[in-house]
Amino acid sequence: MKPIFKIIATTMATCLFIGSTQAATAIRIAHDSQESSPLHQGLLHFKEELNKRSNGDFAVDIYPAGQLGGVRETTEMVQQNNLQMTTAASVLMSPYVPEFNVLDLFYLFDNREQAHQVLDGEAGQALLDAMESKGFHGIGYMELGFRSFTNSSRPLNSLEDFSGLKIRSAANPSQISAWRAIGAAPQPLAWGEIYTSLQQGLIQGQESALLSVHTQRFFEAQKYLSLTEHMYSNHVWFTNKEFWDNLSDEQQSLINEVAQEAITLQRELSEQQNQETVAILKKAGMEVNVVNAETRAQLKEKLNNAIESDIRSKTGDALYQTVLNAIAGTR
Repeated sequence: MKPIFKIIATTMATCLFIGSTQAATAIRIAHDSQESSPLHQGLLHFKEELNKRSNGDFAVDIYPAGQLGGVRETTEMVQQNNLQMTTAASVLMSPYVPEFNVLDLFYLFDNREQAHQVLDGEAGQALLDAMESKGFHGIGYMELGFRSFTNSSRPLNSLEDFSGLKIRSAANPSQISAWRAIGAAPQPLAWGEIYTSLQQGLIQGQESALLSVHTQRFFEAQKYLSLTEHMYSNHVWFTNKEFWDNLSDEQQSLINEVAQEAITLQRELSEQQNQETVAILKKAGMEVNVVNAETRAQLKEKLNNAIESDIRSKTGDALYQTVLNAIAGTR
């Protein structure tokens, strides 16, 4: 090849390489769930399908199991656009987006289908829209399931059984007030500190979705599982607003399409694993009791009486009523 043509060919190849490199928009996703979790499996679907269907327009990488920090760290990284996406339970998002406090009401949803209908509808979108002013863009809601209590001391069959029980609480003032209202002694701890604190006896119990009791191996330090099902727990999936706004309409549409597929898959896996988990925990040696309707009603009254005015104030009257009206409309 003549020198001039070699120069032209090299230049063209270099331009093509640079162009192809620039065309791939990086999406880095971090979360604190294990790789075996439904959440991670849902995000893997998102990664594989978006990478494939975008024809190289996106390059998705996932950092699971707290590799880049806990919820607070990854949320702030997304807010600063140092990370493109993460997930967080709504109870942990409320310090950043106070409107999410409404989802901290106890016994808010009767079942998971009702929760999906509300969160996937106008009320759920209104909560996601509230994230925009904080530098986030909400994508949707993944699922953990209904939360129940475990502890190392006794079965929780009555309201009195909660008295004096040292339990882990999220660092959320409303939740701390609620646990105190039923006589428990809440200890604010980060998620990653629960297992060690249970093992060392710093706390006697915790409350979480059933799947977490298994995947986080809480059963190794807990004897009793009491099915209170006092709160539906979700993962809010979100991205940085500036990152989102800089995408084209076509890119946003594709992300939304693949994300909804990932959410559907994640919810299916979550429900399947939650159904299997009780049997697994029994086999591991846990004693399981179903808390009766009368005790659940007492818990609902005391827990919500302690926090309702605060929740309404933080959420805002209009949005608070929007969510409750949406739930009422499904009954």
